[in-house]
Amino acid sequence: METQTQYIDLHQLNLRYDHTRIYKKKVLSKLCRSLEQFGQINPVVVVQNEGSQFVLIDGYCRVKAARMCGMDQVLVRIHESDEKDAVLSMLKKNDGRSWEVFEEASLLNEFILRFELGISETAKLIGHDKSFVKRRLDLVRELPEKILAAVSKGAVSIWSATRILVPLARANRNHALKLTAHLQKDPMSTRDMQHFFGIYQKSNHNVRSKMIDNPSLFLKAVQSKRQEKKALILAEGIEGQWLKDIVSVCVLLKHLNQSHETTIYQGQEAGMRKKLLDALNEAYTLINHLHKEVMCHDQTCNARGNQGNAQTQYDCSDNYQYS
Repeated sequence: METQTQYIDLHQLNLRYDHTRIYKKKVLSKLCRSLEQFGQINPVVVVQNEGSQFVLIDGYCRVKAARMCGMDQVLVRIHESDEKDAVLSMLKKNDGRSWEVFEEASLLNEFILRFELGISETAKLIGHDKSFVKRRLDLVRELPEKILAAVSKGAVSIWSATRILVPLARANRNHALKLTAHLQKDPMSTRDMQHFFGIYQKSNHNVRSKMIDNPSLFLKAVQSKRQEKKALILAEGIEGQWLKDIVSVCVLLKHLNQSHETTIYQGQEAGMRKKLLDALNEAYTLINHLHKEVMCHDQTCNARGNQGNAQTQYDCSDNYQYS
C-alpha cells in the first residue's frame, strides 16, 4: 500500500498522536547520535492530510530526535490508505513493530475516540477479543492525564505505571498524583518502588499519607532500620538467632495447644485425622531429639570445662579449638 518516499519540512507534520508515544532519554540520545553520524536511514510513516499537511503515523521518536539535532526536514513514506487504515495497520502490527503496552493502549484509545468505534468493532478490526481491548483501555482511562503525560515523557517508567500507579490510582487518585510528582523530581529504582508499595499496602491511612508526602525520606528511614537490624543480628550472633527461633517454636506450640480440641474431634474424617496425628508425632519426635542432643552436648561442654585443660576452649565442637 506504500507509494513514495520524499523529504518534507518538519512544520508540515501534524503530530496528532504525539501523546500516545513514550520518549525515553536513552533512545532519543541514541537516535540523535545515529542521525548526526549516518543521517536518517528509515523514513517515518505519514498519510496525506488537507493541503500540504501530513499526519505522522509512525516515527515520533525519529522526528523528535531530528528536532533535537536541529534538522529542518525528515524523510517520509506516504501511505496510500487513509488515516484510519494507517493507524489500524499499526495496531494490527502489520509493520512488525514491537509495542510498549502503554503506547499500544494510548493509540488504541485514541483510535476508538477519533473514529467513534465500539469495543466489539475495534476488537474485530485488530484481531483481538473484547477483553484485550477493555484491558488496554482501562490502563489509560483509569490514570489521570498528569500521570499519562509523565509516562509519555519518560519521567515515570512503564513498570512503575502499570504495577504501582494504575492500582494506586484506582484506590487513591490523589496519592497516585503525589507519587508521580515525586518520581518526576526524584526517580526511584524498581526495587525501591516495589518495596515502597508493598509497605504502603499493609499500612493504615495515617502511615500511607506520611509515606506519600515524602517517599524518599520514608525509604531512607526503612533503610536505616534495615541496617540497625543487620547490626543487631551480627552483634547477637548465632545464639541470638537460635533463641529467636526457639521462642517462635514456643509461640506456635502454645497456639496449637489452644486449638487442638477444635482441630481433632470425634467423627472426623479418618484420612485427615491420620495426617494431623502423623504431623504431631513427627513434631514430638523432633523436639525430643533436639532436647536430648542439646542436653547431652551441654553436659559434654561442662565436663570439658571442669577438666582444667590448659587449652582455651572457644567452642564445644572440635572444629574451633585453639591452643
